[in-house]
Amino acid sequence: MARRAAVAGSVGTFVEYYDYGLFGVLTVYLAPLFFPTDNPASSILVSLAVFGLGYAARPIGGLVIGRLGDRRGRRAALLTSVLLMGVATSLIGVLPTYASAGITASILLVVLRLVQGFSAGAEVLGSVTYVLESAPPSRRGFLASLTPLGSTLGGATGALLGGLTSLLVSKATMLDYGWRIPFLIAIPLSLFAFLFRRKIEDSPEFLELVARKETAKTPIRDLFRHHRAPVLLACTLALGLNAVSGIAGWMTTYLAATRQLPVTPIIFAFGLATLLAAVGSPITGRLTDRFGGVRVMVVTFVGFLVLSVPIFWVLGTATNIVVLFLVIALYLMLIAFVTAPAYAYIAELFSTDVRFSGSNLGQNVGVCIAGGTTPLIAGALVVGTGSALSPVIWVGAATLVALGTLFVASRTVKKKAPAREEEAEVQAQTA
Repeated sequence: MARRAAVAGSVGTFVEYYDYGLFGVLTVYLAPLFFPTDNPASSILVSLAVFGLGYAARPIGGLVIGRLGDRRGRRAALLTSVLLMGVATSLIGVLPTYASAGITASILLVVLRLVQGFSAGAEVLGSVTYVLESAPPSRRGFLASLTPLGSTLGGATGALLGGLTSLLVSKATMLDYGWRIPFLIAIPLSLFAFLFRRKIEDSPEFLELVARKETAKTPIRDLFRHHRAPVLLACTLALGLNAVSGIAGWMTTYLAATRQLPVTPIIFAFGLATLLAAVGSPITGRLTDRFGGVRVMVVTFVGFLVLSVPIFWVLGTATNIVVLFLVIALYLMLIAFVTAPAYAYIAELFSTDVRFSGSNLGQNVGVCIAGGTTPLIAGALVVGTGSALSPVIWVGAATLVALGTLFVASRTVKKKAPAREEEAEVQAQTA
């Protein structure tokens, strides 16, 4: 059951982030088709704003679907999230463009993008929650790490497939129908993920709550009444995590636009680096089971402080695509090493009755504040200072926020440790 739970989480997040990432990769083609203006740059800006709307919808989705997960079960929530994402992405692939439907086409694209964000708001931490509640304590870190592995592979696959499609066909063909192909591929992927998740059962911890009739009737209200400290800690840890990871979204724009290096090799280098870095998730999962998630996170965040200066120096000076690939892969590997234990740690801050809602809320506040703004902040720092090293300031500040959160959490949640150890022992005996 633990293995099936881990695979269900990984498959679902793969599809979610394949779908979610396609919009960003294909923005350059969607902009003139759905938001035509006399100035192409204005069309791009409008499309990027629509892309950002997805982030704004994530906290709402985290709360709404999170409430479903805490009241009706993890399975129902995970089925809902993957179904909504699959339907929204598939419909984008068959939308009429502005040329044939006018402003209606633009409005429909905005609505579907909001649905994508709404759905993604409950996916990753929802999957991690389900896996943690289904796995034996000795393997929780490794099995939970398969969820961010799925999201990383999904995002990389979407980027590579979008880049490959644009490489194989002409720009005119891409603008005609080529842009639809990667979106339509989401149909069989989403169907497979949905059918696979239909076969899973609810987590043993949630079923135990149901048997004792202790499921939360008002999980959102309970969350803000009795769990304010875990919510705040989850938010600040997610803020630091998404601030350091959000820099990766700025790297390709900086290399292609600011340094004016060839676009296609940069896209493929980033996609391949993401695939390489994905192996860091199961590795850090094993390390988490052996040494504890806090130790792994502290060491990795210190790694960001030590390595960010040479990484950004190379990004600002190197022209060799292999060298750039290696430094991007190194930075993405650090992200992979900290993401898996951070997700598990956020989920474990909450008791079972409000875990689905609380973990998704904390993660999505961090994504909303830092995930969407970090590329813009990094770009502004470079423009304002004229130095490629300036984003190190942002990385350093975010790292200190995350380390400070872990320090405070170690003091405030220490009293809950005996209860968790007892719960872990019960789970081990049950397994």
